[in-house]
Amino acid sequence: MQRPILAAALVAAILGTGLAQAVEDDKVDLVGGGYVCDRKDQVCYDGRGASVDMTRQKFGEYAAKDVQKKLNKKDEWGTRKFTLSNGVKCNVQNRVCKKEHGEGDRAKKITDHLFAGGYQQPR
Repeated sequence: MQRPILAAALVAAILGTGLAQAVEDDKVDLVGGGYVCDRKDQVCYDGRGASVDMTRQKFGEYAAKDVQKKLNKKDEWGTRKFTLSNGVKCNVQNRVCKKEHGEGDRAKKITDHLFAGGYQQPR
C-alpha cells in the first residue's frame, strides 16, 4: 500500500515544481527562418500563421495535407490566431504570443522568433 501513495506524492511533487511544463514546452521547437513547429500537433507556423510547406518538411505529407485541409475551411484556423500545445496563444494580426498563466518568457521568445525576424505582415 505504501508504493501507490509514494508514487502519487512523487507525481504531485514533479507537477508542483514545474517540470511537467518544461517537458510540455519541449514539444514546441523554434526553427531557423522564423518558424515555430509544434511536435504534438504536427503543425509549423511562421509570421503569417500555419505553414503547409514547413509542416511538410518537418512532419511529412500526411501532416501537410491535414494543415491544408484545415486552412481550406476558411474559418480563420491558423491564419489569424493559433494556440500551441504548450498553451502559448499567438495573434498574427497583433504580432504577439501570450500565455495566460506563467511562462511569459517562453511566449516572448516565440513572439520574437515569429514576428521580429524581419517578416512584415502583408497589407
